[in-house]
Amino acid sequence: MAVVSQALKAVYFDITKVGSSTLKETLWELDHGAPFAGRGLARVANNLRWRLAKAKLSKPRNIHEQKGYLTQKFCLAEVPDGYVTFTLVRDPAARIKSAWRDKIHIDQFRWRGEEMDIENEGLPLNPNFGQFIDHFHDYRAVSRPVRVHTTSYSWHLGDDIGFFDRIFSIEEMSEMSAFLTERLGRELPMSHSNNSSLDCRNDRLTRKQLDTLLQITQPDYRLLGGLYDLDAVEQRLAT
Repeated sequence: MAVVSQALKAVYFDITKVGSSTLKETLWELDHGAPFAGRGLARVANNLRWRLAKAKLSKPRNIHEQKGYLTQKFCLAEVPDGYVTFTLVRDPAARIKSAWRDKIHIDQFRWRGEEMDIENEGLPLNPNFGQFIDHFHDYRAVSRPVRVHTTSYSWHLGDDIGFFDRIFSIEEMSEMSAFLTERLGRELPMSHSNNSSLDCRNDRLTRKQLDTLLQITQPDYRLLGGLYDLDAVEQRLAT
């Protein structure tokens, strides 16, 4: 679902694992006049109630569950007159790696109650990056967080990025910040919402695994056109 910001007169189309929590919480604060309250102790309490009850009976736990801020498949929603459309992207292979680091590990599977399903499929509960790439589609079939955080760019953005007025990359966040600051007329109250913990698992890929990763992300690179240099991406992954 696109997030419509009246304060910015802009419509943001989110992509999982591409700064969407930070951006949505920033837009929430701009349009509601106060920081999003679903973090900190309130979120811990809601998470605990949800985990004990095994049902989402408590208030929405994070920004992605709030009305108007849901993450849903792209559709040509009506954009108000005078509003600009924008999105934030990142190197597709780096996005997959970020999803592995943050969502594909034993603590996440246990938190979601998925560890038995993972083990029944013969999959490692704490895979290194290469093991995840080898069994990419198997993990997606079993785990919802894996599916949610590795969806294709076309699922989020549609099949033609020419639809968007502006496309920013997470590698050049200053450009987006300057753009939004100009529209707002003052400095953005933006802070980083999700911090990845230190991960000591092996992230090296064999040549075959690297080829598999590039095959998985090929549709995303194709959709983004020449935004990323594939030769440079491959060299970085190989080293």
